[in-house]
Amino acid sequence: MPSTKVLLVALAAAFHSFTSVLAAEDPQITPAPTPTTPERRQVAGASGTPILSTLHFQFTDLPFQVYPFAVLRGPQFGFNQCNSTTLGPESNCQTLIFNSPDDFCLWGSPEADGTIGNDEAKVVAYCTKPYHGTRLIPPGAITGMQWMTTPGYIQVTGFINNTGLSLDPTDEGGELDPHGADLQGNPLGGVVFSNGTTDSDGHTLTQVFNWNTFVGGGQFCFKACYNSITNPDYCLNIYDLIGCSYNMPSAVQDGEFTSCEGDVQDVVGVYTTNGVSESFLRLIVSSIIGC
Repeated sequence: MPSTKVLLVALAAAFHSFTSVLAAEDPQITPAPTPTTPERRQVAGASGTPILSTLHFQFTDLPFQVYPFAVLRGPQFGFNQCNSTTLGPESNCQTLIFNSPDDFCLWGSPEADGTIGNDEAKVVAYCTKPYHGTRLIPPGAITGMQWMTTPGYIQVTGFINNTGLSLDPTDEGGELDPHGADLQGNPLGGVVFSNGTTDSDGHTLTQVFNWNTFVGGGQFCFKACYNSITNPDYCLNIYDLIGCSYNMPSAVQDGEFTSCEGDVQDVVGVYTTNGVSESFLRLIVSSIIGC
């Protein structure tokens, strides 16, 4: 039986190899770097460094900036009080609306030919409707999508021309969420509101505390989890290297636009085949020790 140390080294190598293979299959996957000794990072939560995901607001009582704090990667790039006066191609609104199949926003670069890797802390909202004080997704930029409503979350997956979000046409993109390695979120100060979750009455924009999204490589996916359901965590965001196909499975097809009701998926990182459930981590360990 190999020693624990040998198994851990093998596990790290296998994970690197596995994510590199996945990267070839999913354009939103960035191969994992060669494992190194983890560095100690400062995180939000100390005095003067609030955790973004704990900052909760009424839509009508949003501050100009949710995260104006000049700490760590701060302060925030854009703003959160978005209205008709901020609407347009130069808007730096970082309040994202996620309501319905014909009324939702995605994060995109504030600069032409940007990349998610470079701009994750300062991405801004691009919306399908000119109601939210943001930039607009150009007509025709989205070429196919599937909107899904479930008992645990609402989700959209689809295909989009990168340039519709001011991204470099070759950018393979990445993952964004309200947490981040330092708990300041990506983007810093980015908040999400919806009238389509079970936490809303169907009309009132209500903050979504837990969400995640991938965008780039000509694809996008966005999941807004209901605040009333915290266990299991359907918006778990630790698998940010394995893209939409694994984090938000769907039946989306380019050239088709559909909306449906669905069951909740397995918790991210758990996959069921022929009635047998396996975890992402166990699949890797099994490949190492043959169990």
